[in-house]
This record gives sequence, structure tokens and C-alpha cells, in this order.
Amino acid sequence: MIAWEPWGDAAFARAKAEGKPVLLHIGATWCHWCHVMDEGSYPHPAVIRLVSERFVPVRVDTDQRPEINERYNMGGWPTVAVLDAEGEVLVGRTYVPAVELAMLLSSVSEPGQRWSIAPSSPEPPPEPSPGPDVLWDRVKKAFDRYHGGFGDYQKFPHVGICEWLLDRRLRGVDGEDGMLAKTLDAMADGGLWDQEEGGFFRYSTQDDWSVPHYEKMLEDNARLIRLYTRAATAFGNPTWRARAEGAVRWAVATIWQDTAGPGAGGAFGGSQDADEAYYERPLPERGEAPRVDPTVYSGWNGLMVPALIRAAAAWDRPGLAGLARQVGEALLARLEEDGRIVRAPGGVAGLLCDQAEVAEGWLHLWQHSGEPRWRDAAVRALTWARDALHAPDGGCFDAPVGPGLLRQRRRSMVGNTAFAEACWRLGVLTGNRDWLTTASAAADTALAEGEAWGFMAANACAVRERLDRPAVTVKVWRGRPLLNALLSDAHADVLALALDASEADRLGLQEGHAMACTLSACARPSGDLAEVRRSIRGLLG
Repeated sequence: MIAWEPWGDAAFARAKAEGKPVLLHIGATWCHWCHVMDEGSYPHPAVIRLVSERFVPVRVDTDQRPEINERYNMGGWPTVAVLDAEGEVLVGRTYVPAVELAMLLSSVSEPGQRWSIAPSSPEPPPEPSPGPDVLWDRVKKAFDRYHGGFGDYQKFPHVGICEWLLDRRLRGVDGEDGMLAKTLDAMADGGLWDQEEGGFFRYSTQDDWSVPHYEKMLEDNARLIRLYTRAATAFGNPTWRARAEGAVRWAVATIWQDTAGPGAGGAFGGSQDADEAYYERPLPERGEAPRVDPTVYSGWNGLMVPALIRAAAAWDRPGLAGLARQVGEALLARLEEDGRIVRAPGGVAGLLCDQAEVAEGWLHLWQHSGEPRWRDAAVRALTWARDALHAPDGGCFDAPVGPGLLRQRRRSMVGNTAFAEACWRLGVLTGNRDWLTTASAAADTALAEGEAWGFMAANACAVRERLDRPAVTVKVWRGRPLLNALLSDAHADVLALALDASEADRLGLQEGHAMACTLSACARPSGDLAEVRRSIRGLLG
């Protein structure tokens, strides 16, 4: 057996001291070919001998350490890379069969062999931002008018694009041209949706959505629940609502984890394995379900909180809000004194996506409950990220400094988009313009970094557009039906907020009434939903 070591300074110090390269394996619990490699390639006697004699073997789970995967992934999972003692890549592949792996390991580790490689270049300065109009053209060109969705061959959900389409549709921007409905219908009716057990698979291997890759991820389902709930509310589509409800049922029935014993709280595990043979059998003949990864990942659970809050409001299901609250409590236990959030038990802390996505979840809990403690926790998490991960050129780095290529700090499009969205929400809800300035810098950084992402940078554009438009906060005092209606409204520029008693008293707001406000003006309070919506439209202009 190979004695794998965890990623860290100790592994690279050993490699330097012993004059050996590092063998890096990046896999995932849900990855089929990772399991194949574990069962067929690494147990091979020649592989075991070569690794034990000539390498320092390091194993990384991509879900646990996404920032390592971002720097070292060779185009898929499993990634197999040979590194020098400084962490520079000598050679790398994806899945490698046993005999080929033995040949590869032998060829890069001959006794006395010396490698001469140029160190990785520092991160280049960002390209000029492509801007919303350019990205809009890229989205339209990437749209598959025959099958729905975006891109060729394999089809991923691309929820960020769909959210942007929905934003624009609800603002009355011309040019959406049916892209949203066709894509949502294709994902709802095709192979991406598990017709038997519910939940969305990770992606389709065919451009017509017919053949899924069978792993199910909490991250994907959380985003899709929120999207389908929002779209179903906006357009009254019963199929879209049914898909959101089915994905919630799958998540609760399949990946929910009790964190402190039955009935004492919990959160959601990370994923369910891909198992082609299981899903291709009729339901009564399937046998044991694919394995669930019980690891509770902070950022992904942070994404699930807004999905549950929106669903609870739209469907009048207070139990779903209770689940969101349990998740929020579990995440509070991950918040360290300095404001960092631990990604998973015993794991890394302070990843930008985790800080932003968990803070976003806590802000939604504040909106739903009016309890200031959720806001205060979000402020702590975002403040740490703003200060500790600040990049001199704008926005934030994705992670703290670490060994190997982690010494080269990067500003990711995904992380800065999530951070900008959370800071925008905090700034609008609190009226604090400093947070809006922070959000704007992060959004600009995300757009600049997104130049290389093509049409997939659409979610960065969605946040940038939100920041460029007026936003309305509707403050509600003790009016749950009114609050639910406003929380479930789909407009991107409107946020509802339940008030606590002290704030309601300060504003002189009557029970069951709401007041719509921008940063500079407020409309007359009202307890009538239609009148409140008229006030919102007036403030939005």
C-alpha cells in the first residue's frame, strides 16, 4: 500500500531533504475514475515499489482543497502530477492505467536525474474587463438553440448564466429571446434530472442532455433549487417548481447529516457517488444506493441556506426555514474568533468562496428572521476576507499563502463574484456604502479575471449590473405573509428584511406593515402587498 501524506509544508520539506519529487494525486469521493485508479493502478506492485522508493506521495481531495485543485488540475479527475520540491509541475496527466503509470513514474525518477524547469510565472495583470455587452454577445453565441443550454458537446447547468438571464428578463431588458425557458425546460425534462429518485446530476455527457454523468453534488443542487424556485415564482411554471421541490426532497432524504445526534441539528453532506450500473437498472432492482460523502462543506451549505429560505417563503413551508436555521447554526460553529471559516472538520480555513457563501447564507437568515446575530456573523466573515485576502490591484485573493504554487496568490473570478454578491447584499440591507464600494471592487476584479472564462463569466456580469442599478430594501415588521411574498419575489434588485423590535420602533413601523427604501429615500409604509409593490416600482424607476 502507498503511504499517502497530506498536502502541507512537511511533505515538501521531506521531498527537499530526501531529494525526491512529489507525486500529487487529486481526486474526489464522487469521481468514478478516481475509484478505478485506486482499485487498479495504485495497488500494482511496480507502482507501489516506485512510489515508496522514489517519491513523496501526497493525496488531495478536490472538495476539501479546491484552491490546490485550481492550481494543479490537469484537465479532470483524477489528476496525477509529479512536482519538484518547490511544487513546480514536472509532468501531469489525468487517469493513468497501472502499466502506463509505472512507466511514467520510472521515466521521471531515474536515480541521479536532474530537472531544469522555469519557475511558474507570477500571476499576470488582469486583462481589461470585457463588459456586459461583450459577455452578452458571448452568451448568445454559446446558446444551443436546438437543445437548450450553453456550449458544445457536454452540457453543464451554468446556473450563473440562467440567473443573469432571469435578472434581465425581469428588468425588461430586450434580447433574452427564450434562452432561459428553453434551458430550464431542457434540464428539467432531460437526463440531468433524476426521474426516479430526484435531484440533479452534475452534467450531461451529450449535448441533448440525454446521458448524465451520475454524481450528484450539493453545490449544484443548491444553486439549481434557488434558480428553479425563483423562476417558477416569477412565471408560475409548475414543472419548474416541481423540480425544485424534488431536489429539496432528495437532499433532505439522501445527504442530510445529523451533526449532534438525532433531532439535535445538522447540515448537508457533500455529494452522492456516480454509479452508472445502479442508475441504469429499474428502480426495484437497484439495490444499495451509491455512497454519500458525509463531509459537511461550509461554502456549499452556505449556498443551501438561501435556497431553503426562498423555497420556504415561496411555498409557505416554515419547516424548510427551520432546516436552513439548523444549517446556519452548524456553520456558526465553524466561525473562528478572527472571522475565518473552516471549510470542513480539521481542514483549511479562510478560503474566499467559503467566507462569501457562508456569509450570504447568514444574511438570508437575517432577512427571514430579523435576528441581528446572523448579520453580525456575516460581517465578521466578510471583514476578515476583505482585510486578510485583500489584493493590492483590487478584489481579493482566493486563499491564504501556502506551500507549492499556493505561494502565488490568485484572484479568482468565482471567489470574487461570490464575495461581491455577499458584500452587495450586506451594503444594501445595512445602508453601508463602504460595503458597496468593496463589492464594486470585487465585481470589477471578477470581470477582469473572467476574460479567460468566456461566456462562463456571466455571473460576474450579473453582480456588476446589480451594483450599477438602484436597489430597494423592504423592511417588514411582524407580517409573515407579507414578508414571505416579498422574500419570494424574483426581482434581483429588491431585498426584503424582517426587522427586530428596536429597529421597528425606531422607524415607527406598525405591526404587519412594510416600508420600501433605497439608500436615499423611503416610500410610505403600508400593510397592503399591492401598494408596497407599487412603491417598489416607483423607487426602482
